[in-house]
Amino acid sequence: MSTPITHESTSHSTGNEATPPTGTQRGRRLVGLLGGLLLAVCAYYLLPADAIDQVVAAAGPEKAKGMTEHGLRLTAAAAILMGAWWMTEAIPLAATALVPLVMFPLLQVDSFKNTAAPYASGTIFLFMGGFMLALAMQRWNLHRRIALLTVLAVGVRPRMLVLGFMVATGFLSMWVSNTATAVMMLPIGTSILMLTGQLAKGGGKQNNFATGLMLGIAYAASIGSLGTIIGTPPNTLLIAYLKENHDITIGFGQWMLVGVPLAVVFMLLAWWLLTYVLFKPELDEIPGGKELIRNELRALGRWSSGEVAVGIIFVGAALSWSLLPTLLPGSGVNDEIIAMVVALLLFILPAPGHHGVRLLDWETAKDLPWDVLLLFGGGLALSSEFSKQGLSLWIGEGAKSLSALPVVLVVAAVGVMVIFLTELTSNTATAAAFLPIMGGVAVGIGADPLLLVVPVALAATCAFMLPVATPPNAIAYGSGYVEMGAMIRAGVWLNLAGVALITLAVMLLGVPVLGIAL
Repeated sequence: MSTPITHESTSHSTGNEATPPTGTQRGRRLVGLLGGLLLAVCAYYLLPADAIDQVVAAAGPEKAKGMTEHGLRLTAAAAILMGAWWMTEAIPLAATALVPLVMFPLLQVDSFKNTAAPYASGTIFLFMGGFMLALAMQRWNLHRRIALLTVLAVGVRPRMLVLGFMVATGFLSMWVSNTATAVMMLPIGTSILMLTGQLAKGGGKQNNFATGLMLGIAYAASIGSLGTIIGTPPNTLLIAYLKENHDITIGFGQWMLVGVPLAVVFMLLAWWLLTYVLFKPELDEIPGGKELIRNELRALGRWSSGEVAVGIIFVGAALSWSLLPTLLPGSGVNDEIIAMVVALLLFILPAPGHHGVRLLDWETAKDLPWDVLLLFGGGLALSSEFSKQGLSLWIGEGAKSLSALPVVLVVAAVGVMVIFLTELTSNTATAAAFLPIMGGVAVGIGADPLLLVVPVALAATCAFMLPVATPPNAIAYGSGYVEMGAMIRAGVWLNLAGVALITLAVMLLGVPVLGIAL
């Protein structure tokens, strides 16, 4: 029977020393640190003198109240500084997210109270509740059982096995972080490869089936997360940005009507590319594959009471997020409240059969990615000043010439820019930096903000070419079964497919479901 996984906090450990950065990392961080400061100063002083006049004229006298030239210049400087530090990781990403709390109050652009408000946005608590549910699933090994049952149901022929792993990984990634999903699924995949390693053509572990399986798991972790608001940080940032800056609310179920079809089609296309085009498996059948999966399930034992309880809460949460805000309009029930109810239930309800043990305890909850929550806050604080100080308007005024281009071309261009940029930068940092910019561009060309910011969020998660692009890629590369050239070759195709599918999703699903005005 499954027992809860215990956690030993390392937050205050004195026995472990931090791994020193390499020379290249030190150089990049120093360049980013000093270069970011220099670029910020340049941005402050080189902003056109008539920028504030353009903003006031575009906003009108009423909306322009509180906008100042100093505020406009300083917001531009803060955006450049934070963007440079985020993209070079000059200091930890979460530390960069604290810059608004110092910069805007100290330099008299806004009060500390106003600047700090976005750090407590309701969307941050939605993501916190999602993280707690994911931690409870991991604590009771429910995520592992779901994955194994999915793979067993799909079948163990090589191509179907890759599909099974991708479906299981993608589904879990809708609710559990990409990294945690990949960390859990890749060892299961590796155990399959150990069985088939001697049977594959060439006798080594660098073979098509191994490469396809490892890349399939890594890519599915990113693709599946597109399906829900809590699946990946850029989605959550988008929802918060729209609510705070444009008074646009997108519900959990509403997003799934766009995100899930996109994820399903993208995953099937990725599977086809990996197993039929790029890395055709050498074997037609895997001897003993089904038995290996069954052995893994036997090792988990019978369903524990904790697994069942967390599973019921998980299903209840998914149904509530999808249906309640629509079924109970005006009741005050929203996604954030549902997330907090779920979190409290996990802390309150005991695990049947485990005396004195709750479904979730604080030792487990301490593993929440607090840095990601801070990063959200910093991105939202910066976005808020973009609107308050008129920087979004100024960017939009300068981008009006784009209105002459076809809408589809503009959306695709945004996808290309963000997808290839996020190969080298954090997906969350990229989304945090580009959401307010593209929101401003949309306003400037007279377009619906959703038209440009939705592709930013979706594209920021789609990084498939390089190990450094996202943790699942790095984990797959670190397995030893994936060569750099193979990842780049597959990643180029998936990046291009991502641009096309995101553009189609925005135009064909976003317009009717999210109400995007063309």
